[in-house]
Amino acid sequence: MMQTLEATLDESGHIHFIEPVKISGMRRVLVTLLEASNENGTPSSTRFNKIPARGAMKGMLSSVDEFIANKAAEIRLEEMP
Repeated sequence: MMQTLEATLDESGHIHFIEPVKISGMRRVLVTLLEASNENGTPSSTRFNKIPARGAMKGMLSSVDEFIANKAAEIRLEEMP
């Protein structure tokens, strides 16, 4: 079973989990380094605040009716022998 666990990585390369972790035996892990954050846990970079969200996906999303129709067609295809 895969789990996602939050941790911090110090300058010496030691991982410190936010919550206690109980595992048995050796495990493989994938480590994703995120942006540095401030005391509040929010990214210290303001880069994300400069991207306008309004209208960014305009024309890329289908309507609800179109989604339902496509989903129904997908289900019919799956039910075919």
